[in-house]
Amino acid sequence: MKFVVKQLTKGVPRLGKLIELNGKPNITLQTPLVMLHTQGGQVPHITHEVLKLVSNNPHILQIPLVSVHNFKEAMDYFDGAINEFIGSEESICCLTLHDPSNLTQQGFNAKGKVPVWTKNGKVQYNSESYMKTVESFRPDMYHLLSDGDTNQSSTQKRISKAVANTNAFHKECLEIHRTSEKLKDCLIIAPIAGGYSISQRKDCLESILKDDDEVGGYLIDGLHNNGPEVEFLPFSDIEPIVKYSIDKLPAEKLRTIQGCWNPLTIIKLVKLGVDIFDTSYCRMLTERSAAMTFPIDGTEDSVTYEINLRQLRYLDDFQPILIGCQCPACLKYSRGYIHHLLSVQELLGPVLIMIHNIHHFLRFFEKIRRCIDEDCLSQLETRIEIYFTRYQQEILLPQKEPVVNDTIY
Repeated sequence: MKFVVKQLTKGVPRLGKLIELNGKPNITLQTPLVMLHTQGGQVPHITHEVLKLVSNNPHILQIPLVSVHNFKEAMDYFDGAINEFIGSEESICCLTLHDPSNLTQQGFNAKGKVPVWTKNGKVQYNSESYMKTVESFRPDMYHLLSDGDTNQSSTQKRISKAVANTNAFHKECLEIHRTSEKLKDCLIIAPIAGGYSISQRKDCLESILKDDDEVGGYLIDGLHNNGPEVEFLPFSDIEPIVKYSIDKLPAEKLRTIQGCWNPLTIIKLVKLGVDIFDTSYCRMLTERSAAMTFPIDGTEDSVTYEINLRQLRYLDDFQPILIGCQCPACLKYSRGYIHHLLSVQELLGPVLIMIHNIHHFLRFFEKIRRCIDEDCLSQLETRIEIYFTRYQQEILLPQKEPVVNDTIY
């Protein structure tokens, strides 16, 4: 697997492509792109068959280890890779550590180990046990083990330990990777730790970049502890850290970032030079019964950023989620019907919302790539900012409109 940048420039929005994918030589993925966030190898609420109705294009599946930890024993005996095991042979798989859509518990850190909070409780991973799991899963690309347990309130002591652990994990994991026959074709993503400390980021970068020739890309890690709180993380807080990290990274390598970033922040991160994101934001919206309705290219008829389909105003609304949207949910179902499904706790309700959100998010990234190519990304940013600012103002107001709860009415 190789990453090719259209123009080698630091700190600006850029177009690139992933080529020579393992076993899929005819597939090319354009960047900036969004990985499909999964839990247990499945996009939340959507089966692989339904996903094909949303998009037939090849995608990268983001597979958090925390959600597939219990697959390890079966994978040891399975003669194949993780994408075959989950029934998605045509997909490219990226193994990550934590689930960006769920809040990661803080603390419980030990030297040389990282805690992973699975459904069965806490599991401690060191470099050896982590790489054995990676070898069993045989993903197309994976993140090296790292200590990303830092956020805006982390102490200097915690940040320093996170950097020391990450640097040690990096060296130990690479040593195992070099001798692994199963992982020889895997693309390595190296995490950069350091919290919100420029000096600690510098120390981490100096150590990690010594092995740049063996690494295919870098993850800007340690900005948050995942979960819904990332949606409203001020861009002004993360901008200096992300900009500093990207300025120090090689221009020809992938730059990735994880989290439930809102569309406005995503555009700002793209303008700094980030290449890969994930759809955990779609899952987070769906869990609160919200659907994206901000216009992407002017063909949609919308004055809102998102709508909550549990609100009683949609009880007898027979419009699609977003007028002009061509997703399967909008073509066949109305807001009122989805409101009914949510009110009676039918499983189809979240399925339809997730279908729409994934479709809308994929179109959003297609628009970003077109805007970069046409040098008009700032216009898209301005449009999204108007809708997002209005949305932020609305949610700060006291809720006056009733919302259906989880009981039948």
